[in-house]
Amino acid sequence: MVRRLTLLVLLAPLAGCSWAPGLMLSESDFELDNSVEQESMPVTLIPITPSLIEKQSQSLLIKHPVENAALKTADYEYKVGPQDVLSIIVWEHPELTIPTGGQRSAEQDGHRVSSNGTIFYPYVGVISVVGKTTEEIRNALTRKLSKYIRKPQLDVRVVEFNSQKAQVAGAVEKPASYPISDVPLALSDVVNAAGGNNENADIQSVVLTRNGVNKRYNLLERYYRGNASEDVLLQNGDIIYVPANTVHKVFVMGEVEKSAALPLVDGQLTLADALTVAGVNQNSADPERIFVLRRGEKLSKPHAYLLDASEPGALILATAFQLQALDVVFVSTADISRWNRTLTQLLPTVQTLWTLDRVAE
Repeated sequence: MVRRLTLLVLLAPLAGCSWAPGLMLSESDFELDNSVEQESMPVTLIPITPSLIEKQSQSLLIKHPVENAALKTADYEYKVGPQDVLSIIVWEHPELTIPTGGQRSAEQDGHRVSSNGTIFYPYVGVISVVGKTTEEIRNALTRKLSKYIRKPQLDVRVVEFNSQKAQVAGAVEKPASYPISDVPLALSDVVNAAGGNNENADIQSVVLTRNGVNKRYNLLERYYRGNASEDVLLQNGDIIYVPANTVHKVFVMGEVEKSAALPLVDGQLTLADALTVAGVNQNSADPERIFVLRRGEKLSKPHAYLLDASEPGALILATAFQLQALDVVFVSTADISRWNRTLTQLLPTVQTLWTLDRVAE
């Protein structure tokens, strides 16, 4: 919560292009001065070219390899717990199956497991069933009933699953407790059932709390790439929190119709998408100087990717250039100046956002 509030406080002035009292980000402050050496610039300037797009695509494949291994559901067995309801059928002995003569459903006339983990059954008496599978309960009842019935044949099923639950909260449409049954329940299943796969939810940072330990899962990898390493089978008492999508955004400013903070849709947003939503000002914008500011790796300089939209094929490059969370898209004005000075003023606030996000991670 502290991280979210701090980010909102920092991002609010960013969306409005106001950086500090008395300091407004002016489009006229940007200049691409060819006489300035790269070493003296506060950023690493990188033109957006077809070769860059190809490298970007290759790096994404290397960074996010797909794990094809499926979840281990073959060995899953449900263990009966308190308040579960069992249906026990003894073939050819209806007086043991439904003593009321079939006037009630199996759920109503079933055997509810007591809080101490036992049930009562005719001829058998009190028997412990908690922590056992239905197969183990069937074998135990068969052995005990064989003293009174010749070769008894039984079927044991759980008709109400009440003992084990997983709780889902956060930016989901249906926050609730979801029962764990004899069908394996995966993290991706319950988040999807709760309506967590929406544009307001950050499914790239789903938090699973188990036995007091938090672990993050990127369900975007699971839903859209089939990466099973970003999924897990749920257990009783698991708590799933889906955070709001307040961090995975990009910011568009400068000579645009409307400055905007745009969420990454399904974890993706192209430069063309961002410019289309914000609307480039055709009268004052300089199509040769559209910049994307992105934090560098570790202690390296931030990157400033430059798109020359006046070149043929620039729109194709823009549709292929993928933005990342906390990128800042800046459209320069036609009479730009003082590029280096403006970057020096701009980067401290942007780097504060990048640093805060990295520390939180």
